Amino acid sequence: MIIHSLLLFSIIFNTLGISGLADKLDRSYLSSTYNHLNLAAASLPGISYPEIAPRPVIDRNAPESFANAKRYLLADLDSSVVLARQNEHEKVPIASTTKIMTASLVLENYRLDDIVTISAEAAGQIGADANFVPGERITVQALLECLLIKSANGAAYALAEHANGPGEKGTAKFIEMMNEKAKTLGMRDTEYHDAAGLDVTGFSSAYDLFTITKYALRKPTFAQIVTIKEDSVHDVSGKIWHKLENSNRLVREWDYPGAIGVKTGYMPEAGHCLVGAAKRDGHTLVSIVLYTYSDTASASAEESRRLLDWGFANITWQE
Repeated sequence: MIIHSLLLFSIIFNTLGISGLADKLDRSYLSSTYNHLNLAAASLPGISYPEIAPRPVIDRNAPESFANAKRYLLADLDSSVVLARQNEHEKVPIASTTKIMTASLVLENYRLDDIVTISAEAAGQIGADANFVPGERITVQALLECLLIKSANGAAYALAEHANGPGEKGTAKFIEMMNEKAKTLGMRDTEYHDAAGLDVTGFSSAYDLFTITKYALRKPTFAQIVTIKEDSVHDVSGKIWHKLENSNRLVREWDYPGAIGVKTGYMPEAGHCLVGAAKRDGHTLVSIVLYTYSDTASASAEESRRLLDWGFANITWQE
């Protein structure tokens, strides 16, 4: 209530031409807003923010931001300020960007050197494939790389199965964990139905994807893996190898300046999707693009690049 009152008085004083008072109230409003954001973030495990993050300010003469997509969002990572948006709370299928949550839970609940046995169900998953062999034994670390670099659906299934105790099968237990974590993080637009994003009855939003991306990027292993252009991993015997090439064009093919991830996605019902992120001069912008109007393989990367280019060209950060 206090924050809204400060903003209202600022608008009145600007209208009357009393700019000094207006500026003072603007600073009070922003301070209150950022304190609220940072207090909320402090309650989330694994997230650490400055007491008051530098304030991103859009230049007065900046052109209007846009992306050729049905839904998008551009935000500053540290302050959580949303800088561009369209239909950011619309609940829609999000394809393999689902794997951001999958990886986050894996990092919180498993050891990286845990050994997972690939089931026939995991090896038989459709879509993006790392060519797993039923019965193959492979570490969680290697599966995370398959999940986040290659976007292997079999890796998502195998990692979800690994949550099971004696007598438990399938992925239902892990999916329940995903939805509980979404509630904890305040992701009100989200309901997961699988760990890979193949089940298009599950849904989320651009805004909630920003929330889970903030959370995931503060996990060092996650942040490191999503920057890898290409790699190879093997099973514990060293006999079965999996070649991995990052499906994110910002990271691998285009070498976009400052690119640090994050995750691609595609399903016919979800369209071409990309959670992109880039860091320059100590500031990180996150772009979320869901369902591009163009149906080309590079469309989501092109629109993510468009948003990031606009952000770095037209935003300054103030202490």
